[in-house]
Amino acid sequence: MVVVVIVAILMGAVTLSFPRTGDDLLKEQADRFAALLGLAQDEAILQSRDLAIAFGDERYLFFQREEGNWQVYSDGPFVPRELIGGARPELLLEGVSVKLKKKGKETPQVLVLSSGELTPFSYILSYPRKSSIAIKVNAVGDIDKTFKSVE
Repeated sequence: MVVVVIVAILMGAVTLSFPRTGDDLLKEQADRFAALLGLAQDEAILQSRDLAIAFGDERYLFFQREEGNWQVYSDGPFVPRELIGGARPELLLEGVSVKLKKKGKETPQVLVLSSGELTPFSYILSYPRKSSIAIKVNAVGDIDKTFKSVE
């Protein structure tokens, strides 16, 4: 039994020492975004207030309405999220690519309404000439992730 525990600990240490690949980083970022989106929907419903998401060329962030203006919402898990590993983002609204703004100049593009509905969109994270993952979200918040690997 002690041997099994020692082997499990060593396997964990070895696994942690291997660097994550680009594909793993893309999938991790997509999973994190999908979880935060679901959480934002729940938050909007429970707090009876609209939220919004802004996508930039290096990050995405959440906004809340305060005194009639959109303000960055950074409570709890809703802190601005930087894209890691050199991932390139692309946002599609109604099938049309939206030009993403530089860091610090982002404005909300997707609404998360207090009813739980949201602006349908597709968010694509990719590495040039490598893999990509597309996150497609419909008006009721159903999320479909499609991973493409170029080999």
